[in-house]
Amino acid sequence: MGGTGVDKLIILHTNDIHGRIDGLARVATLVQQIRDENPEAAVLYFDAGDVEETSVRLSSLTKGTAMYRLLKVAGCDAGAVGNGSVLRYGYQVLQDHAGAAGFPVLLANLRLENGNPPLGVETRHVMNANRTVIGLVGVTAQMSQYNSFFGLELPSTRHTVRNLAASLSQDGVDLVILISHLGLQEDMELAAKLQDVVNIIIGAHSHDLLPEGNQVGNVLITQAGEYAGHLGRIDLHWNDNEELVIEKASVIPVPEDTPPSQAVLDEVKKIEAEIEAHLSEILTELATDFDYALDCECKMGNLMADALRHYVKGEIGLVVVGQAFDKGLSAGSIKRLDLYDASDSSANPGIATLTGEQLYAVIKKGLDQEFAKESSRGLRGRFRGLIHLSGAIVRDGKLYVDDEPLQTDRTYRVAASDFEFESLFGYVQAEWNIQPEYKVPTIIREALEEYLKQCDTPIDVTTDRVEESLA
Repeated sequence: MGGTGVDKLIILHTNDIHGRIDGLARVATLVQQIRDENPEAAVLYFDAGDVEETSVRLSSLTKGTAMYRLLKVAGCDAGAVGNGSVLRYGYQVLQDHAGAAGFPVLLANLRLENGNPPLGVETRHVMNANRTVIGLVGVTAQMSQYNSFFGLELPSTRHTVRNLAASLSQDGVDLVILISHLGLQEDMELAAKLQDVVNIIIGAHSHDLLPEGNQVGNVLITQAGEYAGHLGRIDLHWNDNEELVIEKASVIPVPEDTPPSQAVLDEVKKIEAEIEAHLSEILTELATDFDYALDCECKMGNLMADALRHYVKGEIGLVVVGQAFDKGLSAGSIKRLDLYDASDSSANPGIATLTGEQLYAVIKKGLDQEFAKESSRGLRGRFRGLIHLSGAIVRDGKLYVDDEPLQTDRTYRVAASDFEFESLFGYVQAEWNIQPEYKVPTIIREALEEYLKQCDTPIDVTTDRVEESLA
């Protein structure tokens, strides 16, 4: 048990901030206020994952690393890995995140093939908060893509947490906290099985707001909503019997008129200045304006299809334009910043073998105007747009590959990204059981950047590859 010292412990927590920098700056103000108002207490601040967001410029430009720098300045003491980073950028980015954070970044239930955690993360951590010794474990939502994309192993979360929590208890901690990015339902199921080893679960992923927390037996589960709209708080104290008691769980609204932390705002300016030189490099010259359109063939889509085909050496390149870009590029010099501003996609380039019949079905679906008007999981409300082609054309309602009519009974090496190749996005069918090879941790704008640097300038592309939809 903890020795002498203050009797109060306050744990603050956030989750699923998703790039809301202004909100995080206001959270930082409240965290500091609570610390100032409680000089007699140990006040800790934990984040439960998904602080980064691809659609937020500063986060996207740094593959989420900037958000960990901002968490550090906001006073965060430890955090768990969300599901967003690894799926978008590969586990390799976690080392950058942890280095920028300067606090323990926890991830116990994803392992490399050798059984070790990815570089940069810890599976468990012991933290002294005055008289209280706290043991932390962090877990994230487990998805099959972690294995199929990146070769990561997915050990049992329950067994992993139980073993780590037991080891923490053997180390003499007073309190075991699981920082979980599993979602509320899984947290509740897990809590029922970890009654004797875990005291508190600080949750995330499902974006639930739990005003007083949920109690599952002896385990308190908390979660603070989303987008830095609330700050979670757990009050604990040592009683006269030398027992650590949870007084209450609550959530504090973060009003929009809360003054933002100047330290966070200053760090934003510092990050912007640091990346300016990198982003100002001129990559190429465009001969004409490269238009962007969701309802017809456009130069931006054809450019990316060419780049993907070149990057993975496919016979055919495919890309759904709405997942790759959200605007076009003007004629003349193109800086890295221009490219990154046009493409916030975190999709990974890949190559797969498709039969002619399967290829036809994918392209036919991708040229469906009604389907193109829909959004999709992962597009943050944007529309899909049409599929674009490289090495193939549609003419007179028929598909031609390298000027030869498509042969339905042969196979083709097709370049695309996980958006086109993964069945949940609606272009391929799960029963086809295609086996894409993804070039991770590269994302498609990096593949495009490499392609642009190799092309003769000024660059232009044709827009006569699709005359009409397939028959």
